[in-house]
Formats: sequence, C-alpha cells, structure tokens
Amino acid sequence: MKLTEFIRTHMEEILQVWDYDAKAILPNPDLSREELRDHVEQILLGIVVELERPATGHERSSLFNPDHPDCIASARIHGMERHNLGADIVHVTNEFSALRLTVAQLWLNSLGTVEPSDIEDLNRFNRKIDKALAQSVQRYALEKQKQGRLFETMLSSLPDPCYILNLEGTFIYANRAMAELCDLPADQIRGKCFWEMPLPAHYNGKSQLEKVVHQKQESRGEVEIQSARGNKRFFEYVYAPVIDDKGQVEAVSGIGHDITLRKQSEAKIWRHANYDLLTNVPNRRLFRDRLDQHAAHSDRTGEPFALLFIDLDNFKAINDRLGHDAGDELLKDAAKRIVACVRQSDTVARMGGDEFTILLLDTGNLAFIKDIARNILAELDRPFRLGDDEVKVSGSIGITLFPEDGHSAQQLLSNADQAMYLAKQSGRNQVCFYNQIMGHARDARHQLVAELRQAPEKQQLELYYQPIVELSSERIVKAEALLRWQHPERGLLAPGKFLGLAEETGLMGALEHWVFEEAAASTDRLTSLAGLPFQIGINTSPMQFTRSTQDEYLEADLDALARSGANVILEMPESVFLQSMQSLGERFSKLQEAGVQLALDDFGTGHSSLAYLKRFNVNYLKLDPSFVQNDSPDSGGQTIAESIIAMAHKLGIQVIAKGVETAEQKDWLKEAGCDFAQGHYFSTPLPMETFSALLHNGRQTSSTIPQ
Repeated sequence: MKLTEFIRTHMEEILQVWDYDAKAILPNPDLSREELRDHVEQILLGIVVELERPATGHERSSLFNPDHPDCIASARIHGMERHNLGADIVHVTNEFSALRLTVAQLWLNSLGTVEPSDIEDLNRFNRKIDKALAQSVQRYALEKQKQGRLFETMLSSLPDPCYILNLEGTFIYANRAMAELCDLPADQIRGKCFWEMPLPAHYNGKSQLEKVVHQKQESRGEVEIQSARGNKRFFEYVYAPVIDDKGQVEAVSGIGHDITLRKQSEAKIWRHANYDLLTNVPNRRLFRDRLDQHAAHSDRTGEPFALLFIDLDNFKAINDRLGHDAGDELLKDAAKRIVACVRQSDTVARMGGDEFTILLLDTGNLAFIKDIARNILAELDRPFRLGDDEVKVSGSIGITLFPEDGHSAQQLLSNADQAMYLAKQSGRNQVCFYNQIMGHARDARHQLVAELRQAPEKQQLELYYQPIVELSSERIVKAEALLRWQHPERGLLAPGKFLGLAEETGLMGALEHWVFEEAAASTDRLTSLAGLPFQIGINTSPMQFTRSTQDEYLEADLDALARSGANVILEMPESVFLQSMQSLGERFSKLQEAGVQLALDDFGTGHSSLAYLKRFNVNYLKLDPSFVQNDSPDSGGQTIAESIIAMAHKLGIQVIAKGVETAEQKDWLKEAGCDFAQGHYFSTPLPMETFSALLHNGRQTSSTIPQ
C-alpha cells in the first residue's frame, strides 16, 4: 500500500498513537483530545496532498502550503497554538519527530517487503515533515519575537546537519549535528572555512558554493562521509541560496539528510540480485554481465583472457545421501577453495547447482592458466568435512580462450561447457581445453571405426526382430530384422549410431554380409516356430546395393539368400531408383533368381514411380509411418494411405504399414484393405530368444505386447 493511501486509511490509528506520544512530550499532561490533536490531522492531510502531486526536479514549490483546503489548520497555526499552550520549541520539534516515527513505523510494519520505491516515498514524507516542522517553528518564533535564538534551538535539536555559509564559504551558523560531522565542538565551528573541513571535496569544495551563488539555484547531491569514529554514513544534501530583498544572494544554506539506512537497503537489494546467497560469490546474472563487458573490451583491445567452467564430480550422490543441508555446506566450502586459487581481479561465480565459472582476466599464458586449474583440482580433491561425515569429490574443468576460441560471451560459455563435458567423459578430475575437442572427436571416431571393424568377429552384433502382422488374421507372419551393436562400453547401439560411419569408411559391405548370413540362417528356425513359411525383411543401403566395389560379398550373399528360398525380403529405400537403371536391373535380376523378394521402404516420400514398381517386379510396398500416424480424418493421411493401398493392389503388390501405434490405426488400415502392419502397438523390436518364445507360444500380438 502506498504511504499516502496508508495515511488516509489509517488516520484514526495514527492519531490514537499520537495522543499517547503528545501527552508524554508536552509539559501539560491534562490537555484535552482536541488540544493534543491540535491541527495534526490537517497537517498530515496536507502532506498527503503534497506527496500525491508529481515530484518536480528540485521540488521548488516546497513550502508547506497553509492555505490548501485539506490543511486549513496549518503547521503555522500549530506552532502558534503550541506556544499558547505553554510548550517550548523543543517540545514542538519532538512532536514532529514522534509524528514522523509513528507514521513510518506503522506503515513499514504493514508492508510484507520493502521496495526501493517505498524507501523513496518515506524519504519524501520525511522531507515534507521537515518542511512542516520548519513552518511550525517559524510561527512559534514569530510569536515569541525571539526568532534568532529559537531557530538555533530548533536546528540544533535536528539530527540532520544544518548550516549557513557566507559568500566566502565561512560558517555563519552550524548546528550540533554539523559540528559533530566536522569533528569540532559546536561553539568552535563558526568562523571556520567550509572547504577546510575533513569532508569529501565534491561536497564541500569551492565549486559547489560558486555554482549556487552564480546560478541562484539549489544544488542537490549525495555524499559518503567517514566519521571520526570510522563509521561510514551517507547523506542526501541540499544547498540553497539565501536571497535578500534586492534579489541578490547574501548567503548559502545547507542541510543534509542521513540516508545510510536507505543506502544499506539498496545495497542489500543489489547484492541479492547479483550474488549467490549460499556461496557469497557472483551469480549467473552478474557473471554474464562481467563476461559481456570484458569480451567487448577485449574485442577492442585484443587483451586475452580465459574462461573456466567447473562441475563438481559426484556431488549429486553426496547430496542425495547426506541431504541438502550437507550439500549446501559442501558448495560453500568448494566456493571458498576455488576463490582462494585465483587473483582478486578475477571473478568466480556460481552458475547454479554444482557448476562454477571463473573469468581469468588479462592472461593468455597457458602455463599460468593450467597451474590455476590444477590447483583448483587439488583443492577440490581434498576431503570435505560435513558434520560427522568426511566426503570426497573432484572437479571437471573446461577451459576456453579469448580470442583463439571465440569472441562473443555466448560462444565462450558454450565452448567452456563443451570442454568441461569432455573432461568429465575423459574420466573426471580432469582439465580439458576447448581446442582439444576436435582432436578428441577424431580419436574417438578412429577408435569407433576400429571397434566396428572387429564387432562381427567379437560377436558383438545381434539381430532384433520386429513382428509384422497379417491384419486379416492378426497373426505374426513376417518380421523385420534390425541390426544392433552390443558395444562393450557404450551399451546397446541402434543403427543410427554407427551405420553412417560404416558407409563412410567402407564397412557397410561387411556388416550387410553378416546380416544376410544371420538372417538367412534364422529363417528355418522361425518357420518351424511359426508353423508356416516365415519371411524376414532385411534393410539394405542404396549405396551398397549398387556399388560395384562390394562385389567381393555379392556371391556369398546370394548363396546365403538362395538357401533361405523365398523367405527373405530385401527392403530398399526409394532413393535406390536414383542409381543407374542398367546396373539396378542386373542386381535385381540376380536377387530374384536367388528367390529374394523385394520391398520398397517408406513409400510415398521419395522418388519412385509406378513404372519402376512394375518394371522391377517389386513385391511389397512399406507405407511410410507419416501416413499412418497422421490419421485424423481432416489430415489427409488416411486418404493418401488408402489411395496407395488401392494402387498397389491394382499392380499385384502387397502393402505393409509401418509405425502403427494405436488400435484405431490398426482398425482403419484393416478396413482399408492393407495386408500387413508393424509398429509398437504390436511389439517393439525383440532379440531372437524373446521373439522365438513369442512365436513358439503361438499368441496373437494384439493381446501380447512385450515392451
């Protein structure tokens, strides 16, 4: 709630507290309620109206207006009435201090959190109270006809420094707060020169005074002052020219308002926004800002720097085992150890979780960077004491360099992150530079090629079988053989992880030869288990299908396929028709002479035509999954699929639908006359033993879905 709204809404509550405070302040404790509240409500309403006006640059219309309709009984009248009640100037000052404190405490207690705008509202309110106080005291002084003495009493009682300087900068008057700020007794400050005081030059320098005198305008600012006791205080100050009746400046008045609490609140808010509250190091936001600035600076100057990305190894296991409190303690200790390894000019930040970054400025010295990284690893490798437990973690560090690896902050962060993951993959507790990634990738590729070359003889290859169901009977009558590589370290790899590499390195012929031999050898067993001639579909690469350099395997492959009779279906992508028609016809003829049937895979998305299908005696079309899964009536998928099925049947070709995932898809395909279907609705690809058991049990896949 805004301060002005709070005052209007809680006026009675404020006045009730005021009654209690005023009784304690004023010399006569038997005053009536009306006398205690003498003009206070109108003063507050007048302040509210003043605060609700848009603030001006210097708030020059700053005199408290006694003629405003909301404050007819004004602060001036309040001062006069207090004089008539026997109060002195100190009582009046203390009343306003109590009123200021009452409103501030009641309002701040009503707020959940204090925002910077709330602090500014409170400062404006304080300034209005000060102005109202000044008006009240001025009228009081006029009533007593002792203006000089009373003004000095009033100002001396204020906690804020107040003073008047002549045009030469000498103190004509200074209250007790100003004398204390200058570390002088109050009776000795008059006659001293302002700029000789132990104060910051931009606050008490000659230029400030000359500006006010020459421009006849107020001057405002903020200043940080270290007191004689060593405490830092912040003041918001105003210099104002004192104009005589001829319009000339005859003196300069100054007042300072202590804003230390506000500055501390602002600093706390800034720190919360830019620092990690757990580890007390910069957070992601501040680090990114510093990285952006330094990248831009170094881009202009060419100065090198390094970015380190650190991830704690084994942190999650410790956090899960010992709890989040222990994990927090580990992170705090880890941050301290990392900070101790770098220079004060460098930046250590926590990016979140157990990830830290370091900005090493003004260095391209690899030996120096490596030493820092190794020191960090050594520090993180030391045991951490967490309560009664002692645990060990390590670190993985990725390093990227400017300008060698990149110029933008985003690119550098990405580089360091990638290098860190390489360090983690290399065994953890490692340091890796970004420029090592490409070399590592080449080494890893060479190693994978060598391992793939040896995979057949080491018996690491295996065929998985995905059932193909006859839709009219819903029985398994065929299967697609899918190659898997049981890698000793990476686990079971699907073809997408290695077949591209096999094509690039000339290993595809050997792999397909293994697949043909294995599939052909399994047809008899599967036929026996199924109780009917059982066909196995084998995928082939278009490159291998037409490349003459692989003829070393051709005769052996044809012999293996011929031994299986008509139990092998060779599945080809539509792109095979982009090859030479003459060589393609020769290859097809040899396969068909061996009893192999042909299937065109993923039909509908490639380059085939009806002429090709008829010319090369294709036996099956495998309908692309996109037509099956895009099966809503309005999508067009059903219409296209049904058209393909009808067209194929006209040519004497059977259709196998791929990617069936729901009973609804199966039902409409069956209704459309599709011959066969496969997909996860029936079963995922299965190893031979599991697939054999499925056939042996003679169960229909519509009721058995081994996932």
